[in-house]
Formats: sequence, structure tokens, C-alpha cells
Amino acid sequence: MHSRRINFRSWIGMALLAVAGLQVATAGAARAPLSVQGKVLDAAGAPLPFVRLNLTGATQVPVTTSVFSDATGSFHVELQDADAAQLAVVAFRIGWEEASRTQSASAGTVSLALTMQRLANVAEQVPASAWIPGKPGDRSFHILINECAGCHQLGAERVKQFARSLAGQPLATRQAAWDAVVQYMRAQALRIGPAGKNHLRWGLTEDSADYRAAIAPATSFFSPRDTDVVIPYLAEHYPTRFDHYTGYDDVARLGEYGVTANTRIEEFQLPTFGWTREVSMTPGSSLLWFLELDADRLGSLDPATGAVVWYPVPGDGPQGPHTLNGDEEGNLWVALEESYSIARFNVHTHEWRIYGPPPGVKFAITHDTAINGDRHVQKDAQGRVWLTLVGLNELWSVQTDSGAVKRYPMPLPEGEEPFHVFIYGAAMDPSRKRVWWTQLHGYLGSFNTETEKVETLVAFPRGAAPRRMAIEDNGMLWVPLYGEGQLLKFDTRTGKELARYDMPDRAGASYSVTLDKKRHAVWVGTTNSDRIYRFDIDTARWRHYPLPRKEAFLRMVELDASTGDLWTSYANLPIGPRDPKIYGQAGSNNMVVRIHPGD
Repeated sequence: MHSRRINFRSWIGMALLAVAGLQVATAGAARAPLSVQGKVLDAAGAPLPFVRLNLTGATQVPVTTSVFSDATGSFHVELQDADAAQLAVVAFRIGWEEASRTQSASAGTVSLALTMQRLANVAEQVPASAWIPGKPGDRSFHILINECAGCHQLGAERVKQFARSLAGQPLATRQAAWDAVVQYMRAQALRIGPAGKNHLRWGLTEDSADYRAAIAPATSFFSPRDTDVVIPYLAEHYPTRFDHYTGYDDVARLGEYGVTANTRIEEFQLPTFGWTREVSMTPGSSLLWFLELDADRLGSLDPATGAVVWYPVPGDGPQGPHTLNGDEEGNLWVALEESYSIARFNVHTHEWRIYGPPPGVKFAITHDTAINGDRHVQKDAQGRVWLTLVGLNELWSVQTDSGAVKRYPMPLPEGEEPFHVFIYGAAMDPSRKRVWWTQLHGYLGSFNTETEKVETLVAFPRGAAPRRMAIEDNGMLWVPLYGEGQLLKFDTRTGKELARYDMPDRAGASYSVTLDKKRHAVWVGTTNSDRIYRFDIDTARWRHYPLPRKEAFLRMVELDASTGDLWTSYANLPIGPRDPKIYGQAGSNNMVVRIHPGD
């Protein structure tokens, strides 16, 4: 494996390419904080908790702030550098609508009194998971979630629009239509970027053998063994009307609320329509770092000002920065899925080092690095970084000094193909002698880095889809089962599963987990439910935190170890301009989000 170092400080104008503003407030003397307070009652005058108050317009950074009413119906927030005249407040809780409000303002304070009334038809309020047909235990239900909610929500507005067009059509016509959509997705999943500007991913060309294999059903990510289940299931059971939904109880369907009077959620609008998959933080830096995959660049966000600075990924041709994790030394590790490389970026010197693939490697697709209990990239006992290659079903080790790479093929379940099995998440156990890895259509496994042998294989039923894991310092592994809607507890010391915990919303699609050592909890990012879940390890208690907008598709969740705040991004596909009615004033879901749990 070759490597190269590039120091952007020597490139005039590149290290600070563009302070692209999330519009920073007008220069000059800052305003005094604006206090927004109030109370939410039901029609009978009783306090109504868990109502989200979404505040916009009063400040430019962040672009929205959300707080929640408590058990007494009260809410309160202090907005820095805010203008009361521009303040807009929207109240939301599934099953309720605003009936009336009074609002008054005095020096530095806005007071509101809101009355909410019951709403029977909640079709416009429920998350995408509400429309997924079937029930847990039906294998088709789990396969459907895994296959059809990996890029966007299964109930995304584009999906609903297509499903509406099938209303009244005979079953055979609906099945042919869904079959065509699946074939379209085989091709579309290989492209990145907004319509008219996209290009083939992973170094493919339309005349290459790898491209033909990736769109051929038998060797694609959507294989016949799965689509032969999914297509008839969609045709027969997926709704064609989305204008009526009654009998939905938010607590019964989504679980206990975790929000308190101190919970605060902030959205930071990024200045492009790009694909911001993931975010990260590093020790010694107050900045929030994020990737824009389609534009081949790393960005930093200053949460205090909203300023964004770009750092292009060096190299010829598309790089595809995909996965982002920090380490304890102040570096960011970036998986470059399109150049089959991994990059190290020093957040203090802004120096890149690129570790390229071995000669002759084709269609490798660099994906995840093995991380420890702090979500930091962890070297093994021999000083190597480990990563998964989804195109090859391999682990690679990289000597960070010499750049030497070694390849290790992982086992394939019977009847599987390397690309379809999709090796995915990775974690380093506390001994630094074993890498644990998952396959979306296969195993949870361990690889001994000293003996260079696979030691553990745990099989899962079709559709379970183990994804991105978290590992405790005692070796306890937490694995989200994406299609299953479960959280798996696995003891790496004994190689045995200890428990599986059903999520309150089994159709929520549990994409990733993040360990929270201080709270002794696991945070679960979901793609279908517009919320993040918290699982308290000691009590096995689930709670959820609603996010401020629809189609809040989450991939990774980062934890700020100093404040306990969570950071994530909305990372659904496709990208590009969106309907402002759904995505807010900017017509885009390209945002990073900070969640202050308020506990």
C-alpha cells in the first residue's frame, strides 16, 4: 500500500477555502439573550407534556432550536443573539394539534400560552415506520426493512408518491411496477450526486465487468433471494393511500419519551445540498467535523458562529469520503470508498496522509475502521489500523508508519456473494488482539490479529442485518440488528450472546449504536422513525427523543465526551434541493444536529 502526505497549509487559500456561512448573525454588538417561555395545556386545561416547540427565525445560528414541555406543561429556553420580532414557534406532538395561543413580549422575554386538542387523523404526523406493513416475527417484514430502508426512509415522500400512483391497479401491475423500481435502485445505488450531476461510484464505468455484475440481479446488492420476497410483499401490502391514519398512540408505538424541560435540539444548516453522511469530534478541538461525500471534502463547523471551513480530500479522481472517526491523538480517519483508500487528517496541522490500496485491487470499497469504546480508531497490539472492505468481503490491516497493507478474506455464508454479503461495522476488543466485524447478510465474527484466523461466527436469519457496533471496555459488544429492530448484547470474552432487546418501534431500523460511558447507556440511531433512542444498560430501559423534522435519516451518532451532547446528521438519499414544505426553509435536509438530552 502506498501512502502520501499533503500539508494544506502550504497551499494558499486551501486551508481556509471558504468560510461558507451558515448565515452568521450581522456583525456588531450582540443582542442580549432572548428568553422564550410558556405553557402547553390540553383542551380541558390540564398540562400536556412532550410537546416539541420548534423555534426558528429569531437566530441564524443554529437555524432551529427545539425544546419540550415538561410534566407541568412548561417550557423555557434562552436564545443567544436573538430577535423577538423574527421568532416563529411551532408546537408538535403526534396526536395533537394547536387550538389556540396567546403571545406577549416584554424586554428580553417572549411568553406563550398554547392550548392543544386531540387529533384523530395523524397521517401527516406519523413517522415513516408507521406505514411499513407487517409485524415483527414475519420474516418478510424484516427483510423488507433491511432491503428498502438503507438509503432513505421506506416511507419517504418519494416512496409515497410512487405508491400513490399504484392505487386501484391490479396486483400484477403493482408487482411489475415495484420490480421496475428495484431494478432502478440497483442502478441508482451505484451513482452519487444530485440529478444531472451524478457519476458512477467506486471507480466503476458502464462498460466494466464490475458494473455489469453490480446491476445484474444475481450479483447485485438486491439479490433475487431477497427481492423475490420483497417485491410481492410490497405489491400486496404496501399502502397506496397516505391521507388517513387513526388509532396511533405515540407512547404505545414509539416508547417512553426521554425528553425533559432541559432537553434542547439544535439544527445547523450546511451551505450546500451535499451528502453529509457522518460527523465526528476529536480531543482538543471544539469543532464539529463532517464529510461531504459527493464533493470529496471534509468540513469543520464552529457551533458558536456557524462558520464552515472546507478541506478538500487530495487525490486524482473521485475519493468518496464515507466513514469518519477520530482517534486519541487528534486525527480524523476517513474511509475513501471510491479510491479504496483510507486517509488520516490532523485537525491541528491540517495535514493529510493517504494510505492507498495495494496494486491491482479492484472494487474494494473502503468502509469502516475498527473502533474502541470511545469511538476512537484503535490500533491493534502491533500498531495496525483495521478496516472493512465491502466490495471484497475482506479485512485490511494498515501499518500507519510504513503504509504496508495486508488483506484477509472473511467467510461467506453458503450461497452468498462478496458484494452482497456486505461486510460492514468493525470494533477492536479491549485486548487489541481481535477485530469484531458484521455482515449485513451474514455473520457477526471475530478475527484474531495475532494468529490471523477467524475465531467466532454467529449467524443471523435473513433480514436481521447486524450493522455498526459499540464495544465496552469490559468487552461487551452492542450490535444493532437493522432489519430486526433489536439491540444485541454479546460477550466477546465468552463468545456468547447474552440478550436481545426489542426496540419500542421495531420498524424504526436501528442503524448504529454509540456507547455513552458516563450515562452507561447506548444511543441508537434510526432511519425510519425520525428520532434517536436511548437504552440504559443497567435497567434495560428504552426512551426516545423526537427530532425536529421528517425524514430524519440517521447513520452515525457522535458523543461529545466533555458535555454529554450528541451530534449527528440527516444522511438520507437522494441528495439535492428538496421540497421546503418537508425540509424547511432551505429546502434541504443537509444539516448537522446537536442533541442536549437534558438529563
